[in-house]
Amino acid sequence: MRLADWGYLFALIIIPLLHRWWIKRNSPARVSFPISIPKEAISWNPLKWLFLIKYVGLAFVVLALARPQNSFKQTERTVSGIDIMMVMDVSASMNIEDLADRSRFDVAKDTMDSFVRGRQNDRIGFLVFSGEPLTLAPPTLDYGLVQKAIRDAEIGVLKDGTGIGDGLSLAVNRLRNSRAKSRVIILLTDGDNNVGQVDPATAGELAAGYGIKVYTIAVGKEGRVRMPIRRQGVFGNPVTTYQWFDNALNPELLQQIAKLTDGRFYRVEDESTLDRVFKEIDSLEKTEVKSNEKTRYEDIFQKPLRIGVILLMLEKLLSLGLWRVVP
Repeated sequence: MRLADWGYLFALIIIPLLHRWWIKRNSPARVSFPISIPKEAISWNPLKWLFLIKYVGLAFVVLALARPQNSFKQTERTVSGIDIMMVMDVSASMNIEDLADRSRFDVAKDTMDSFVRGRQNDRIGFLVFSGEPLTLAPPTLDYGLVQKAIRDAEIGVLKDGTGIGDGLSLAVNRLRNSRAKSRVIILLTDGDNNVGQVDPATAGELAAGYGIKVYTIAVGKEGRVRMPIRRQGVFGNPVTTYQWFDNALNPELLQQIAKLTDGRFYRVEDESTLDRVFKEIDSLEKTEVKSNEKTRYEDIFQKPLRIGVILLMLEKLLSLGLWRVVP
């Protein structure tokens, strides 16, 4: 609350001073007689109560003249959002447990889920690929839907293989008609392209042609690694065995795609690095938000004015009736 014309508050000092001066100037001559007055009469003096009611009423009137106001702030936000398509490799090699004894697949899912939770005002989609691509969530502001799609993603549902070009081209198709200020694809894979109808470099050129930026992430260690094979034992209990697997990456291809689209390439060999990569992407791709704040004021002088007028009328009625004082 604020007072628009607070200068009227000086009247709270001036009025009592003027009233005191007026009483002294107009008080009639009096003669004092040595008369004993009962204590009850001294304790009950209606004149004092009338003065008190009058002063309180005048105080409320002065407060009303000072124009108390309530303030209301209105904020207009202009949001220029980003459309993001997250593309994750779900080939069998993503089961390899070389990221702090966790599988590449589980670490990638947790990191992407955390990335979605940290975004605002951006449309985010989620797509998986192995031997073929599949959109699990189109670009949307329903982050709950995207997070559910990430949690529900599984390895082994799609045809096996690593079709990077097909996955990237489908993500481009999801974003090509977007009118967002910025369009971004985050491509995470742990292998080299070995199947599919679209060459990855061609898909990268397609993304560049539509002005879509691609961040490429090569996750996992290269060379000979152990892949877990899970099956049920004789008594239905889970049994895990390991077999050696030659993991091949093509970082040059991913670097080429990132360079073509003005994105960045990241090499990740542990869980903490992957987390830092997504935090860096989060900081690089920030939504532009412009705020225009306006303050609106509403006069609320009616209530103190009403109280002041009622008290002054009450004082007048009491002085002429029940508490009438004879000079």
